[in-house]
Amino acid sequence: MSAFAAWIQAGRADVIVIQFDKHQTNDQRNMLVAEGKAALELATGVSQPAWAALPAQDQIDLTDVAVEGLLVGRLPGEPFAWPFHTKSEPHRRIRIITDRIGMAPDRRARLMRLATLRSVDAYFHKVRSNVRFAARPGRTPSSNDRAWDRHYLYNPETMMKVIEIYRFAHNWMGSATTKETPAMKLGLARGKMRASEFFE
Repeated sequence: MSAFAAWIQAGRADVIVIQFDKHQTNDQRNMLVAEGKAALELATGVSQPAWAALPAQDQIDLTDVAVEGLLVGRLPGEPFAWPFHTKSEPHRRIRIITDRIGMAPDRRARLMRLATLRSVDAYFHKVRSNVRFAARPGRTPSSNDRAWDRHYLYNPETMMKVIEIYRFAHNWMGSATTKETPAMKLGLARGKMRASEFFE
């Protein structure tokens, strides 16, 4: 909030806290998804087969209207349990820290829909996949449940340096297929930066 204080005061940015249950089994997640679909059908009045046939923008608009209705009477900043469960974030609870009485109801509903950690999880997955030292530890019966790998780094400072380099490349340079880097999305860069701009 301190870093983007000016944007928050101008209404250009919001801060949201998200919680969800990471410890659900795959079967439990599938059951919750089914419950979420049923709740969405009840809230919008659109059957599941008809919903699947709708254009994506119509689905978004109907979801926002349904959520706006569910938020009526709630106090600003009050946690909201997302009723339309997703497999990646079961039992998601959302709290808009920057919520205020003057916030438009449709904006509050839109923020509730957009509040997700999927992009963060996707970034962590990229790090674990592309930086060998950051892969999740593997456990075997012979290791007595101890986690270690011969490719792991013994010096944590080295790992911090590698991750910092990866973070910079992700945010400012992107890959060959990246059309818009995070820095460009935030308006901090006009285009992708090249390695030649840093190394001679």
